[in-house]
Amino acid sequence: MQASSYLTRAGLTWLTYAVLIVALLTSKFLLTVGMVALVALGLCRKDIKTVWQNFIANKALVAITSIFFIVLLSALYSENTTYLIERLRIKLPFLLLPIAFAGLPKLTERQYFSLLYLLVVVMLISSVGVGLNYALNFEAINYDIGHSGSIPTPISHIRYSLLLALSVFAGIFLYHKKFYLIFSSEKYLLLACALFLLIFMHILSVRSGLLGLYLASFALVVRYILGTKRYVVGTIMALAIVALPILAFQFSPGFRAQAYLMRHNYIEFFIRKNVGDYSDTQRLASYQMAIKAAAHSPLTGVGMGDIKDATAAAYKLHYPEVSPKLPHNQFLFFYTATGLIGLLLFMVAFFFPLFYRKRYRQTLFLAFYVIVFTSFMVESTLETAIGTAFFMVFLLIMLSENE
Repeated sequence: MQASSYLTRAGLTWLTYAVLIVALLTSKFLLTVGMVALVALGLCRKDIKTVWQNFIANKALVAITSIFFIVLLSALYSENTTYLIERLRIKLPFLLLPIAFAGLPKLTERQYFSLLYLLVVVMLISSVGVGLNYALNFEAINYDIGHSGSIPTPISHIRYSLLLALSVFAGIFLYHKKFYLIFSSEKYLLLACALFLLIFMHILSVRSGLLGLYLASFALVVRYILGTKRYVVGTIMALAIVALPILAFQFSPGFRAQAYLMRHNYIEFFIRKNVGDYSDTQRLASYQMAIKAAAHSPLTGVGMGDIKDATAAAYKLHYPEVSPKLPHNQFLFFYTATGLIGLLLFMVAFFFPLFYRKRYRQTLFLAFYVIVFTSFMVESTLETAIGTAFFMVFLLIMLSENE
């Protein structure tokens, strides 16, 4: 893009997306500013009626917006208004960004690809820094890993691993598309970057990110086999995916330590009935307490404002010695707070953009959704500002190019 093109609405939209990608790793303040700028670009228009009509016409945007209203409706039976307001604040991007998106110009293919290029470069630079710090503090960090710690990362290691997984697919996608900014040889550098980030993910050994990587890879392989009928090639690809964790176990101390720790934690929880101070056992306990907290109101839940108090009460009754934790599962979070009705509505709202206009046929969109879905199984991803921003920023970027 030429410098003068940044002054157009399309250029400013691209620039804001670029700032948001960088801000995901560097600054919560900049992330907020970027989102506000995106809303302003979309809504500060004379033809606001057209924006609203565009929004209503796009069922994927309407579906995503409904997530905010699911939380809002639980206010009818939530007593803790302070915590409810905090949840609504976190979910505010689900209300404002889809509506604003209807007023934003669509990205060109080159703009879209360049944003993915930026993601790969940012994650490459960041991973080099993280890797150097790990190498300089190898023994101390490995000791922490063996005691439910993790390699230090710029943001939460779980959110960081999700960005890494997406950047691996983004790099391979750009290589396949033969995209480059200046020199045609850049596509080979992009492939090399993707392979480096793939290896680094196994060194980092964050299980949620790796699980998302593996499951997304399997989903793409299955789609490849069904679409091409090339069963031998597809089987070889599937076996290569299976080989990755086996090789990582052999050559990555961090991965091996995580595997042994996970085995130890499951023995502690399921056999010895001990929660302890380990992340896995506390995650499993949070699942149990979330289900027990919602037992008296399974259809409507306890209310989003009261989920913290309800789970704390369950802990006090069943695990009084353990510090209360909110459920480390996005689906259980909605079930406990809004019941089976709210959970069903949330699942429809979340998955709708994937199937609307058959976007599951688009490689990167499918990979992105599998990564996010996998994170939901082990974390309440959308209950943090970074998690919400990760989902909304890349969802809108992909919807913009694929509309």
